[in-house]
Amino acid sequence: MKQRDYHEACHGSQPRHPDGGEWVHVMILHDGSTVYADTAAEVLSEMLPGYQDTDEPARRRLRVRHAQQVAGLVQRLELERGIAEGGLDPSDPSQAALEQILTTDKSVSLGLELPDAPGRPADWLPPVPLVLVTTGYAPHTKYPQIGGNVVWIDPADEADYLASLHRTGIFSYWTSAAPAGSRRE
Repeated sequence: MKQRDYHEACHGSQPRHPDGGEWVHVMILHDGSTVYADTAAEVLSEMLPGYQDTDEPARRRLRVRHAQQVAGLVQRLELERGIAEGGLDPSDPSQAALEQILTTDKSVSLGLELPDAPGRPADWLPPVPLVLVTTGYAPHTKYPQIGGNVVWIDPADEADYLASLHRTGIFSYWTSAAPAGSRRE
C-alpha cells in the first residue's frame, strides 16, 4: 500500500497508515511530493512508470537505466560544485582529461589503473567525486571497482537502490526496514 502526498496543505505530520501503524518507506520526490509506502517497490513505482507491472529482470533494467541517468545528474552537480569551490578549473588545459572522465556517459564502465602497475585498480583521488553505478563494475562486470573519492549508486536491488539515492544527497529517503546486510538509512 502506498500514498503520495502533494503537500497542498501543510499538515505538519505524515499521513496515518490505514492500519494505524507507521509507513515503512518514505521518500521526498523532486516535485516536492512525498511517497509513503509499505515496500521499496511501491516507492520506485512512483519514480519509474510501469515498474510494478514487470518481472524482476525488467525491474532491474529500469533501475539500472534510472541509476545511470541519476549518476549523470549527480556528477554534473558535483562538477559544478568542484568548479565553484576551486577544485577544478575548466580553463586549465591540464585538467581537460579530468573533466573528460567526470563527464563520461554513466552507462560506460571506466577502467582506472596505476600507470606503474597495469591491471591493478587505482583510487580516484581528485577533489571532485566520481559518480558511478555499481552494476558497471565487479562483481557484475569484469571492471574492478574504483576506490577513493567515489559516490556509488547501487541499483542491484530495490532497498539498496533507494538507500544509495539518499546517499547522493539529491533524494531524501527514510525507512524503518532493516534488511539483512544493509544498514538503515
